[in-house]
Amino acid sequence: MMNKIMNQYRLISISVSIVLSLPFFGCNKELLEKNPTDQATSETFWKTEQDAAAALMGVYSRLYLEPFATRFRLEDLTDNARHFTQLETEYNQISLGILNPTTGGSVSQWYNGMYTGIGSCNFFLDNIDRINKIDPTLKNQEIAEVKFLRAWFYFFLQQTYGGVIIYKTTPTIEGAKIKKSTSDEVINFILEDINDAIPNLPDTKYSGRIVKNTAYALKAKVLLYTGKWNDAAAAANKVIASGLCSLYPNYRDLFLSNAQKSNPDEILFSTVYALPNRSHTGGNDHIVYGTTSPRQELLAAYLCSDGLPTNESTLFDPAHPYLNRDPRLLQTINPTQTRVVNGVLYTYPLRETGLLWNKFIEDNMTYFQRITDLDDYDIIHLRYADVLLMYAEAQNEAVGPDETVYSAINKVRSRSNMPPVVQGLSADEMRKAIRLERRIELAGEGYRWFDIKRWGIADSVLRSVDEPGQGIGTLKMLPNQYIWPFPQSEIDLNPNLEQNPGYN
Repeated sequence: MMNKIMNQYRLISISVSIVLSLPFFGCNKELLEKNPTDQATSETFWKTEQDAAAALMGVYSRLYLEPFATRFRLEDLTDNARHFTQLETEYNQISLGILNPTTGGSVSQWYNGMYTGIGSCNFFLDNIDRINKIDPTLKNQEIAEVKFLRAWFYFFLQQTYGGVIIYKTTPTIEGAKIKKSTSDEVINFILEDINDAIPNLPDTKYSGRIVKNTAYALKAKVLLYTGKWNDAAAAANKVIASGLCSLYPNYRDLFLSNAQKSNPDEILFSTVYALPNRSHTGGNDHIVYGTTSPRQELLAAYLCSDGLPTNESTLFDPAHPYLNRDPRLLQTINPTQTRVVNGVLYTYPLRETGLLWNKFIEDNMTYFQRITDLDDYDIIHLRYADVLLMYAEAQNEAVGPDETVYSAINKVRSRSNMPPVVQGLSADEMRKAIRLERRIELAGEGYRWFDIKRWGIADSVLRSVDEPGQGIGTLKMLPNQYIWPFPQSEIDLNPNLEQNPGYN
């Protein structure tokens, strides 16, 4: 049975295999980190609550796939960072406006990775009713978690490729060869899944499994990205009003393993890692291989500690340009070619941008060598600071900069000891402040690309970048490139899948 299903999905590069060998896990972070302990076959599976929990773990395991573990690389398609490795040349090509159905790399990985997750979700939903002896409340919660995850996968498909094929169940071979739905239809399906999930998710703090606030945060993001301002603000406010979330005191530590072990209330959704069983190479990419480096344009965007830009602040000293700046600058970027580790000074040959990342980098890493190639800091997908900024943006667009808008953005700024936004701003002035705050607060996390696209400013932003070795104005994003092409392999396999405009 499993082989038959996998063969069906292989037609469209979707794997619906579930990691049935993963053990039962409860509602806590530690059990999410365990490796397989035994094997199970489909003939003996779908019998017990433990089987359902193992299958659910299989769905969660799709978050370990390449698109999510390396989402930070999307920064390299923006004015925030630049890609260097020759192994990932498609990033540099895309940022130069070279994008087609055969580009490969991330263009294919994102498509295949999302549908792999969707296939696992559908396989779970198709089979959960085979289990007769299961507590109804538990069953409904697990279904809700899977519907959230399906919504999550579809949302990033829609944001990257526009209208895509919607599979609500596991298709047959011929049933897989269908036309894509419109972008609006995909959004409606995403919201349907989220709304179905919310009533059956626990109203508790996040600790590794999806909770009610996780779903409200995603709902806010979906509505914000589609310009439904009032509804987006209302969804974000559900999280704020719950009283279950707070900002972690130390911005930089939030992205390091030791701080994450305390389950910070700021984290609302993440991929959970723990050495030696679950790991990734994100830090290694930054340190040893140097695959991505911050751009000077990102460094210049940071305000001075008085809340003013460098060209207006009396605190700015061109001779010492990194002093008296937003503390997040040095918590995110290393602007020098040195790093002191355990009292030893290491000098690193800088990339063309002249900058290195500091965010996500443990203090004992030298930029030259690692104790291991592996990291176990969790990849954060949704966090409270993002929710506050989503609320501020949506509320400002809906009604203007009322006091709740100021309160939301100022909470984020105050965590990093930045002064409040000045009073009396117009809606347009507040919009600029919120957009800058999103850029600074979320730097390096892979969301800048989605932001500049949904704001409709991607091409103008990229054309203003001083590309090292290329010259000003060489980066671009053509109008059709706001959404990516479907991989040519998918077009070849499905004659009913119409290629996105501008890629034929």
